[in-house]
Amino acid sequence: MIANAALFFFGALQHAGIVLGPFHEPLIIPAASVETVCGLSLLWGATALFRDLKTQWRAALIANFVALGGVLLGIIALAAGRGPRTASNDLYHRIMLLLIGASVLILLLGRSRINRRLR
Repeated sequence: MIANAALFFFGALQHAGIVLGPFHEPLIIPAASVETVCGLSLLWGATALFRDLKTQWRAALIANFVALGGVLLGIIALAAGRGPRTASNDLYHRIMLLLIGASVLILLLGRSRINRRLR
């Protein structure tokens, strides 16, 4: 989740018009805003996993679904022609989806371990 949050922040910087070495994306402020919210959500969910809260699993899962919604919104917007498409942006979306899927799978498989630790 932390790696995915970093990827979201990386995309947000690029869509805010900041060139990072050879990496650059078109200026798309709405995308930068959504990516920032998704990155913050993933950080919130990841930190919840390190706390002794009964809601930590749920918070992490919700954070991933917020990020999933942001990625799907971006994919749909680009498919509808609402912004310029780049090969790297399409790749970022695929990697984000892969990391969300991996996080959700780990959360689902690790849920019983989290519950045992809280007892």
